[in-house]
Order: sequence, then C-alpha cells, then structure tokens
Amino acid sequence: MTTLLISLVAATLGAAFGLWSRRQVATLRYRNADELACPKPGPRNWLIWTTAIAWAGLGAFVNTTDSWALLPVLLPIAMAGPALAAIDLDVMRLPNRVLVPAALTLAVGLGSTVLTEGNTGTAFRGLAGGAIAGATFWLLNAATRGGVGMGDVKVVTLVGTAVGSVSLVTVWWALLTASVGALIWTKVSRVAGPFAYGPWVLAGAWTAVMLSAVLG
Repeated sequence: MTTLLISLVAATLGAAFGLWSRRQVATLRYRNADELACPKPGPRNWLIWTTAIAWAGLGAFVNTTDSWALLPVLLPIAMAGPALAAIDLDVMRLPNRVLVPAALTLAVGLGSTVLTEGNTGTAFRGLAGGAIAGATFWLLNAATRGGVGMGDVKVVTLVGTAVGSVSLVTVWWALLTASVGALIWTKVSRVAGPFAYGPWVLAGAWTAVMLSAVLG
C-alpha cells in the first residue's frame, strides 16, 4: 500500500513537472537558426504522461528496493529525459542547455550518496558506468565518423552514470535494451537514414532500472 501511495504522489508531481516541461519545449528556444524553418512538432502532450510514469516508476523503485539514497541520482534523468527525447525527435540533437544542468544535478546526487550511505561504493559504480558507456559510444562515434552523434555520447554517459549507481549490469541491460529496441523500430519502420537514438537510450535505461527491482 505504501509503494502504491508513493507512486501515486510521484505520478502527480511528475505530471505537473511534465506540464511545465511541455510548455518549455513548446517555445522551441532549443532550435538553432538553421532549424527554425522546420515544421512545428505539435503540442506533445505525451511529455506529461511519460514524465508521470517515469516519476511513478522511480518512486516505486526506491521504495521497493529501499534504495532512497539513489533518488537524487536517478531523479535528474526522470526530470530531463522526456524533454531530451522530445528535442531529439524534433531536431535530432541533444542540446547542452539541457544536458549540462542534468549532469551537474546528477553529480551532486552522486556525491550525496557518500554522505547518506557512508561509503563510496555507489559513487564509484556510477562513475564507472558513465565511463564505460561513454567510452564505448565515443569509440562508436569515431568508428562511424559521426554516425553516432556526440549528443548520443553525452546522453549515454549521463545515463550510464545514473544507471551505474544501481549496478554495472544494469548499464549493460540499458544499452542492450535501447539498441535492440532501436534496431527493431528501424526495421519495422524501414528507416534508412539517421534517426533519434536518444529516446531509445532513455527508455532503455528506465526499463533496465525497473527490471532490476523485479529481477533483483
């Protein structure tokens, strides 16, 4: 009952934040000068319910696993993730103006685990997860000559750090889930050219975190 109540409260707060986030991206201030002529993406009401679901899932995860110390580490992804996905779907770019605040907030959250847990285990796992994920995608960026964008490298590093705080195995599952999901989508949709990979990374990360609570 407690988990359900926490999830409902978190979902309500998430919906409110999602509404604010939708209003922010609706201004299109993230677009560069050469992107202003692109078609408008529409109202994007999905930002509200996806944020609500993400926050509800986060509340259920930390309460079920009794890992409240991870809340300030995972919350930045729940806050920035839907907006990043919306922007990437619109212009296939992940702007620093969203990534940098999320990274700084995540760094503070990761540092707070040293105080709340009394050891550096979680912080070390997070840094290791970010380094491994970021290095892997940096090599992919070099190997594909920019086919995998630097924005993807940055968001994977951010996600790897957050998810790594749960476990390094969860990082592996997050990237695998994202890659398989994106591959299936490109085959079904018959997408031959570039596509937004950021939303898949973010969805894969959240899926892996939720599964870690179920599978232990």
